[in-house]
Amino acid sequence: MHVHPSSRSAGRPPVRSMALTWASAVVPGLAHWVAGRRRAAVVIFSLALALLIGIVVLALTTSRTELLRMAVRPGWLTVVIVVALAIALGWVVLVTGSYRVLGPIRQTGVAQVGVILALTVLSLLVAAPPVAVARYAYLQRDLVTNLFPDEDPNSGLAAGKDGGGSDQPFAGRDRVTILLLASDAGPDRTGTRTDSMVAASIDTHTGDVILFSLPRNLQEVPMPPGPMRDQWPHGFPDLLNGVYQFVTNQPHLLEGARDRGAAGIKSVVSYILGIPIDYFAMVNLEGFNEFVDAIGGVTVDVTQRLPIGGLLADGTRVPPVGYIEPGVQHLNGSLAQWYARSRRDGTDYDRMLRQRCLIGAMVQQATPVNVLKHFQELSSATKKLAETDIPRSVLPDLITLGDRMHSGSSIRSVAFVPPVIHTGNPDYEKIRRLVKEALEPPKPAAAGASATPAAPPPTSAAPKPSASSPSGAEAAPAAGNGSPVDVKSACALG
Repeated sequence: MHVHPSSRSAGRPPVRSMALTWASAVVPGLAHWVAGRRRAAVVIFSLALALLIGIVVLALTTSRTELLRMAVRPGWLTVVIVVALAIALGWVVLVTGSYRVLGPIRQTGVAQVGVILALTVLSLLVAAPPVAVARYAYLQRDLVTNLFPDEDPNSGLAAGKDGGGSDQPFAGRDRVTILLLASDAGPDRTGTRTDSMVAASIDTHTGDVILFSLPRNLQEVPMPPGPMRDQWPHGFPDLLNGVYQFVTNQPHLLEGARDRGAAGIKSVVSYILGIPIDYFAMVNLEGFNEFVDAIGGVTVDVTQRLPIGGLLADGTRVPPVGYIEPGVQHLNGSLAQWYARSRRDGTDYDRMLRQRCLIGAMVQQATPVNVLKHFQELSSATKKLAETDIPRSVLPDLITLGDRMHSGSSIRSVAFVPPVIHTGNPDYEKIRRLVKEALEPPKPAAAGASATPAAPPPTSAAPKPSASSPSGAEAAPAAGNGSPVDVKSACALG
């Protein structure tokens, strides 16, 4: 005659059985051991212990950077999703099985409902952590696969293609440059104009960053050799911020590009600066507030009272609806957008200087912990508002660079604004010379007067910020001679 596995413990009180079941959720196999299922208990405990040891070993032997590099690889994320869901299912089966194997006295009525409710709550508790891991991994995989393309617009920059590793991102290349664009596209506007254009050149060895800011109203823009110069042989007929839309409206230009407008502005900015632009990333300013809200806001040092609104599309000045007051302010998305765009009481150049402060603040404050805390909102906002040609294959190397940028690297900036560059009649040779000087490593002190202007300006050349100065902290050194300005110091980022 077949004997039920739990017959040795049949008749055990339900309260004691439930207590042992809850204990088994913490010490897997305990209920089976008490029920006399010693072999099954050893197997269950051994599997749980092996899983725990594996997780601990992985955490102790894998650097934070390498874990983050794995988090941008869709294949690894798929493995995490499957394993996490399998653990959740296994733990639920273990919980319900532990109660059954104890052979409690059958309950009816309210007591039976209580047992079912207790098992349901316990199942939810044990399944919640691995399900949360699977959910985060799914959101991350969805973001990576939807935002970042498969193809690389360049050839073999990723370490995986050229044999580099996490210690030598981008196969040992000295610099990688990403063009950061902010567009003004919105329901009340026709077309897309790139009102903010900043080329971020990153030293792959140190993580040091130099930001090259170009004014949106730059004129007489020369076109790079190729189809755009054939289209506009005497220079671009509009302001620099119109390149994106003009190229988009010309179907025969840059055919085959994923985003012809973005490819066009990349090519033009590369030609203006005299350096390669590897990738671009563009965010829609109309939805920028969602992005800032997604990381929990941003803290900046406001150097002057900034009006909110007060300037119509045709340039008419009207009373503002409010102000951002001077001082250290933690701004939500809407206020951060006005901090970056306000120009009623200033100029385009003033807001360019604030924009680089905002970029520096966001780079500094978007730590892995902060990003994880707001991951769902950030993922949703990024997919809706951002566009890029950065391929998935280089994301691990960008993670390495990002980690170095958070480890004490410098952020410097050069703004091509008056009086350094006159936007109506720009000296493009001067722009290229200033870029070259900024990217050259500082010469030894023995070189004396021949030292390159790329070195940070001496303290005496950088006056203290003044609330009465329309350009804020960095106006004087930035506009003086085109030398790079330390963004952390100029913007009081600490």
